[in-house]
Amino acid sequence: MPFAPLAPFKTPRKVAVSQVVKMQNNAPPVGGLNLRDPINAMNPLDAVLMDNFIPRQQGIEIRKGWQYLTTEASGLNYESIFGYNAASSANNKLFAAANGNIYDVTTGTPTVAVAATGSTSNQWWTCHFVTDAGVFLLAVSPNAGYWTYDNVGGWVNRTALTVGLPVNVRTVVVWKRRVWFTVLNSSTVYYMRNVDHIQGHADSFPMGSTMLNGGYVSAMLNWTVDAGTSIDDHLVVIGTEGDVSIWKGYDPTSVSTFELTGVWYIGQVPRFGVYYTPFGGDVMILSVQGLVPLSKLINGQWTDGNSNNFPASKISPTLPNLVQQYLNAESWDMVVLPKEQLLIIKMPVNSLGQRNQFVMNIITGTWATVSNMPMESATVLDGQLYFGMSNGHIARGYYGNTDGASSTGTGGSAIEAQMQSAFNDFQSPASLKKFQMVRPVFLASNAPSVVLQMNTQYATTSVAGSPAFTPASGATWNGSNWNQANWAGSTNTYQAFVGVTGLGYYGSLTMKVRGLPGTLYTSCHVMFERGGVM
Repeated sequence: MPFAPLAPFKTPRKVAVSQVVKMQNNAPPVGGLNLRDPINAMNPLDAVLMDNFIPRQQGIEIRKGWQYLTTEASGLNYESIFGYNAASSANNKLFAAANGNIYDVTTGTPTVAVAATGSTSNQWWTCHFVTDAGVFLLAVSPNAGYWTYDNVGGWVNRTALTVGLPVNVRTVVVWKRRVWFTVLNSSTVYYMRNVDHIQGHADSFPMGSTMLNGGYVSAMLNWTVDAGTSIDDHLVVIGTEGDVSIWKGYDPTSVSTFELTGVWYIGQVPRFGVYYTPFGGDVMILSVQGLVPLSKLINGQWTDGNSNNFPASKISPTLPNLVQQYLNAESWDMVVLPKEQLLIIKMPVNSLGQRNQFVMNIITGTWATVSNMPMESATVLDGQLYFGMSNGHIARGYYGNTDGASSTGTGGSAIEAQMQSAFNDFQSPASLKKFQMVRPVFLASNAPSVVLQMNTQYATTSVAGSPAFTPASGATWNGSNWNQANWAGSTNTYQAFVGVTGLGYYGSLTMKVRGLPGTLYTSCHVMFERGGVM
């Protein structure tokens, strides 16, 4: 059959206009803070800024708050805080040091436990030792000597009861059932002659031959490691100038039962604080080279602290530079908080008077910073983080819904978290983009408050102001009207479009969020208009 020509339209048809408004769903920066990579080559899952957000597997969440343990400020600067973990938790104690005294702060009301200890720095180093006689807290401080605490005998000054031990003891550790000590400004260490003894006779052991870069012995620690044929405990000796020697055996009185494995170098270590921590089957040591894993060091794999394979590589070179800058400041401390799945690096107060921390998710190895949690000293007791403050308060960290709540849990300020994602080319690096709207998506029990903006062309401008947040009050069972009350505790999805401006080839979402702890940022939808190359 022949084809017939089509009749022309009576009304001319217009050419369809191509769609220029695009929408892209961006994942949250679960890769955490990245201070290592060039800003134009960063993984889209990383963040240029992440403060008071904790990177988790499904998103980034607002951290928990902190609450005062003490009811009023004592005016003391608690430069050390340490706990006693008894056989029964009912006998646990929390102590803090200031003005040469040790205070019992367990109940929140400081009372003098030991007066005039002789400590000139209020820097105390502690460890636990369990013997047939009970659970003992061993504590030392320069010029205060060697003390112990247990729930039966209380505090006892063991310095005079330990023959041969100097009074300027600096650190203490238990290794192979013996108590070992380091001494301030000395390369000689001391150990108890008899095993399972907390006093008696202390014999000296010179470590100067391992201090290849000078200085003195800063600390000793126990490291449980696979020795090839079995698991064994090694004694690790750290010098102030960065020499790390590892010893094996069990009896230091004989060369046949105590020998040097080797000496390695990690760079200078902080002068104050517990700057190392066990981590899984490894030990992490903080130095001017960063966070050094001991297992990598002895295997010859620690050649570059900025290597992508090491735990703190994403916060290098910032962390090593800070260690160098505040090397002699009080104090650097590292603690692991298992219930929050966090490793915390507490830094000294900075030049702006701020007390901030680096935190690492120990499951994913991702990093963030924490601010507005003013730790002067820190410890973990019965799984809970406690910290001393320079204004004479003791507080619980990662506890409660606000920052600075009273000892009864009331008041405090809403936690403010801030982030800036890595710059994104939105699948068209050569195209200019006009950003119009952003819709962040949260999972939370209360609607968070948000202020945000789109930074373009590698700008890192912070969002002006802070969002206002008032948590919704939950209803009470049998006391609120059904179908009218707000029932707290359930997790809901909160999302809303926010207008933004910005013109550039690359865009980065930066925002401040106030909300309850656990508020999870899960994604954002970005609406933009794509233009040409020019």
